[in-house]
Amino acid sequence: MCCNGTLFNYVTLLPDDMPKLAKYPQLVFKERNGQDTFDEPCVLHTGKGCSIYEDRPDTCSRYVCGVLRGVARDELTEIEAVLLIKEGRALVDNVKELIPFDPELPLAVSTWEEAPEELSDEAKRAWDRTAYHLKKHFLSMLNEEVDTPAAGGTATGPQRVPDPDAARPPRRAPRSEPG
Repeated sequence: MCCNGTLFNYVTLLPDDMPKLAKYPQLVFKERNGQDTFDEPCVLHTGKGCSIYEDRPDTCSRYVCGVLRGVARDELTEIEAVLLIKEGRALVDNVKELIPFDPELPLAVSTWEEAPEELSDEAKRAWDRTAYHLKKHFLSMLNEEVDTPAAGGTATGPQRVPDPDAARPPRRAPRSEPG
């Protein structure tokens, strides 16, 4: 979900990335905050993996989502990780069914603040559940203490993601695709 635009809108590049990526004309580079970037979804992702794995940007090689961190720390089994991924995809699909998004724009949860006010209650609940799930399980490394020398320091430390359903009665499990 990191390469298809679900988690992030773009990839920030380091100067060392540019020479190896220059041979991929399908990448369109943009400057943001003085750094080279390219938009997500990544045009070089095949849907099953990275087509330029050996040349992938440093940002991509260093990113490990919260689910994979949980497996590496023996906090999650591989089966639990697969189920969290499937649930995340089903939640995103549900939001996309309820909320008309421009197909040209990625649905990046890292940029979600609050659900737009004009949404129905059902769409707001779907938005909140999806944002909670993805932030908790996939973006958790952004809330942990991580050494970020490029940013000049460390993150503020672990933060709890508020559960949008904590004050609500239990709801039916989200629909998932068969298979």
